[in-house]
Amino acid sequence: MLASRPGISHLERAAGFRVRPMNDVDLESILELRAAVRWSADPGAFELLRGFRDARWAVAEAPGGALVGMVGAVPFGGVGVLCHLAVHHSCRRRGLGRRLAGWAVAYLRSQGARVVRLESTPEAEGLYRSLGFREVSRRRLYRLQHPRGGVFESSRYGISPLLVGDLPELYGLDLWSFGADRSRLLQTILRLHPGWGIAARDAAGRMAGYLLRTGRRIGPFMAENDEAARALLSRALAGRGEGPLEVMVPGESPAHGLLEEFGFSGVPDRLRMELGEAPEPRGLSAYGMTPYLAT
Repeated sequence: MLASRPGISHLERAAGFRVRPMNDVDLESILELRAAVRWSADPGAFELLRGFRDARWAVAEAPGGALVGMVGAVPFGGVGVLCHLAVHHSCRRRGLGRRLAGWAVAYLRSQGARVVRLESTPEAEGLYRSLGFREVSRRRLYRLQHPRGGVFESSRYGISPLLVGDLPELYGLDLWSFGADRSRLLQTILRLHPGWGIAARDAAGRMAGYLLRTGRRIGPFMAENDEAARALLSRALAGRGEGPLEVMVPGESPAHGLLEEFGFSGVPDRLRMELGEAPEPRGLSAYGMTPYLAT
């Protein structure tokens, strides 16, 4: 059984390196590590997830005390997210990535995660396979420079801003569709990006989809079918402002043709991998991933 703050009673010192819980004193060194490994993930994701009460972070120290690795573990009930795994180039192939990933998996399981999920770079896929992770699908990163067509008006769905009164329905629908409670994350995104959340509702007033924007990125973007998704995306693009928009899409998503219809162009990106028993897909389909969990 792990301690409530993982790693404190399980420090690893093999080969002179030490894996321990991260603290605030490490933040400057983490910025240096991110620069050294040419971190490609959204820097805002680390800051946002670090504020989650149940999220935990570990760092790896070299014998001289230099910080040479890090990893994050963010539990969402039955689904745990392993993220931000990085090891300095000079310290790779020494087992640090395996130890950091193992630390994160142990913590997530201690918090009740039945499946551990991550988005792997090509360089790390072999490491995760050796730890028992299986491939799910390779996501695509779509970017829009010049949108096509005008505003799409659906005959079945109305589009309206997400308001405070919509949150209980939003949280419940997302729990049903994602398979775990992301209410804290959704609440934080809406607080940081006010006015950038919209919902699709049918004639009976039932929520049939939702789309959130985080700056120049779209996601989460969930809908029950292409018509609801098309109406949501059309409304989001109508207020796009200047500059490109991006959306990350799971490989198994129905979104690919729809995004190309609007003028998005996509390229293969990271590989989703999982360890354990994933919840059965149900509810809404994912047309766009949450950027903060896509690292």
